[in-house]
Amino acid sequence: MDRWRVILHLDLDAFYCQVEHKRLGIDRNVPLAVQQWAGLIAVNYPARANGVGRFCDINEAKTACPDLRLVHVETIGNTKGGKVGAVEANKGTSKASLARYRRASFEVINVMKRFSDKIERASIDEVYIDVTALVDDRLRRSGDFSDGGGLEWSESHVAEGAALNPSSEHDIRLIMGAKVCKEIRDAIKAETEYEMSAGISHNKLLSKLASAMNKPNKQTIVPTSAVPSLMSTLEYKQINGLGGKLGDRLVQLFPGLKTALDLQGVPREDLVRGLGEKTAGWLQQLCRGDCDSDVKPNLLPKSLNACKSFPASELGAVKKWLLILAEELSDRILEDHEDFGRTPRLLVLHARSSKTYEQHSSQGPMPAKWAKERLFEHAMRLFEKIQGECLPCSRLALGAAGFVAEERNMKKLETFFSAAGEAEEARPVGRRAAIGTAGGEAPSREAGGGKRSRALDAWVERAAPAEAGLAEGESTIEGAPGEAEWSVDRATLQEINRQRYLLDMISRGKGTGGGVGAPGGAAKRKKPAVGQSSLSNFFTRRPAS
Repeated sequence: MDRWRVILHLDLDAFYCQVEHKRLGIDRNVPLAVQQWAGLIAVNYPARANGVGRFCDINEAKTACPDLRLVHVETIGNTKGGKVGAVEANKGTSKASLARYRRASFEVINVMKRFSDKIERASIDEVYIDVTALVDDRLRRSGDFSDGGGLEWSESHVAEGAALNPSSEHDIRLIMGAKVCKEIRDAIKAETEYEMSAGISHNKLLSKLASAMNKPNKQTIVPTSAVPSLMSTLEYKQINGLGGKLGDRLVQLFPGLKTALDLQGVPREDLVRGLGEKTAGWLQQLCRGDCDSDVKPNLLPKSLNACKSFPASELGAVKKWLLILAEELSDRILEDHEDFGRTPRLLVLHARSSKTYEQHSSQGPMPAKWAKERLFEHAMRLFEKIQGECLPCSRLALGAAGFVAEERNMKKLETFFSAAGEAEEARPVGRRAAIGTAGGEAPSREAGGGKRSRALDAWVERAAPAEAGLAEGESTIEGAPGEAEWSVDRATLQEINRQRYLLDMISRGKGTGGGVGAPGGAAKRKKPAVGQSSLSNFFTRRPAS
């Protein structure tokens, strides 16, 4: 374990409920739950205190807490004017949308970015932040704490069975990290009204465990001295990564074991025999609280998706749902382009057969215009390629991937990813780049918007034949469609941006190097020919990380 690192895990408490409290002006002491169809997807703490849980149905929840305030999640479908908005919550004619919660999540992220640029979104309501560099800087500027003087951590809890040693260099780092964490939480509360619980430790595993120890709206430090006691009582299925199929496999292999300490006693050869060499080594480290996984910045999603599950349906119903998914995806693409100046190059469709439960995928170039009608037309073409294997169908997912940032919009991405000082100097562009300020003029909602962009669009379409990526009808995706992400590899992004630059130079009459526009008036450079197969092998399917 690298004991010099300081990693925070921040978890927004009953986040969807907090968003609804703020949006509707409901007092936070009122029991409230967010409803989706006949079930609950979020329950606030006053409601939990009255016996309401996330797995209650509506009738059970109202019986347990008659004063419970229910707010249905936003739904899409059957809207007038083709706009996303609240419609009658009918599972058979509309789909749920988390749009308002995604927007609120980015408000929180925007505050966090002032403290560190190493932020990893674990989900819509939780993040990891590596504040090692900030702690280094604070300690360097604050002087010598080797005698423990000047340090105080009364606003933080310490994991049970451990105590902080203010003369330990490693514990001093955690104490300073706790101060930073409190500053982040206070800033988020002041600017967004949202509260969160937090964990502070030397790695992602321990900080995540710490954030759940004292909820809501508190923070907990887990020093290395707490690890033996923590692992002796922690059920191993509570460890991130061991709650799914791997956890079930461990129960089969070692039915009498329950805690992480129990797993520590399993001989390595037995773990290797049942799980393989690599997994066995990883598991031995994990159950000792040792995890050196880096915080991986991932603030921009690799793909945008709209999904819907429904009863077994034939082509007519599939068309209805595809139109609704196209409506949601259109709004998401336009919002993403307005905020970050990115353009998606791939449209991806996943469909599940209700007969075989197999999932099939089809992909193609993204249309130049992102109106829902255009997305629907292209989505139907993709479905036609696989409908023989998918009908009757019980689930659809429509996604956008292969994002490219245009050179003229790079300022948006630079601003979004800049840390504290850089963010203040950068000109605010886009709504998420400077939430709460008057941003610059929104970019055109049509991808590219010029002759050279249309030329590039045509080039991508020519260069992405049907054989690129998955073959027609191929079914290789395991689990839900959301478990696989589609993207364009790095070489493709470089090639697309290179071609865009060349087209830009040609359209300006400049050429490259010593060509057109160079001093001396060299002959006009011809437009480079782009072969049909330039991108044929670049489009790749990648599993979600």
